[in-house]
Amino acid sequence: MSKWMQYALVPLAVFTSPFRSMWEEWTGSHQVNMTNMPCGASNYTTEIVSLDPLAIYINGFMSNWEITHLRELADSQETFMYHEDKHPDQKDHKSRRIASSCRLPMNDPVVECIIQRSADFVGFVTHDGFEQLQVVKYRENERHDPHHDWFASPPKLASGLTCNRAASFFAYMGDDPQGGETCFHHLYPAPQDADPAKFSNINSDNGLGFATKPITGNAIFWMNLHSNNTGDPRVQHSALPIKSGTKYGMNILMKRCFD
Repeated sequence: MSKWMQYALVPLAVFTSPFRSMWEEWTGSHQVNMTNMPCGASNYTTEIVSLDPLAIYINGFMSNWEITHLRELADSQETFMYHEDKHPDQKDHKSRRIASSCRLPMNDPVVECIIQRSADFVGFVTHDGFEQLQVVKYRENERHDPHHDWFASPPKLASGLTCNRAASFFAYMGDDPQGGETCFHHLYPAPQDADPAKFSNINSDNGLGFATKPITGNAIFWMNLHSNNTGDPRVQHSALPIKSGTKYGMNILMKRCFD
């Protein structure tokens, strides 16, 4: 029997002080030991898909070996959860997210490697580490409606600092589903010569919006916060419904703490 468990996702807007201890557990300081790391270097390439806000598509961010290991690690956990949460202001309407997820242990060597790779990718961008990696699974007709990763009311830690999600990676981990694109509703569409195997555009009234397709091993990175640490509404995004098959992905969320 599957170990993906069921629970209602807490809307980001209400993630406040009652969840402080959970946030601190997810985002505690984590020093990575790269000695004898089994996953090695990643020879990824990048494509800038938006300058303002910054969004970068990453080809080959994770290897097949890493993906297999992390999916097996996720399947071994006792904390898989199924999300079917409602819109906070529309309790009698459709769910805003239907999916399953599991947080991975921070001391796994491949997890450590992915975190280090992500830290290397952001370079000189100021941050305070990463949350636990989160593997997500979308089955047929499951989705995540438009949302932001940053907190509208970011949690304040016992230290007095306020922390928010400064940037996000979303890495695709198989199984080559139909549908399931990651759609950015307020970014400029991809140019006509963009690779249709990776990118598609959405037909919106204002002419904005493009989507990245779930190609195994690739990832999309974007900045969530402005320089003054307020959330950028332009990085609203959604996971489009799965038409067939299953989509695995991983959230890699970078935190920044400030007074």
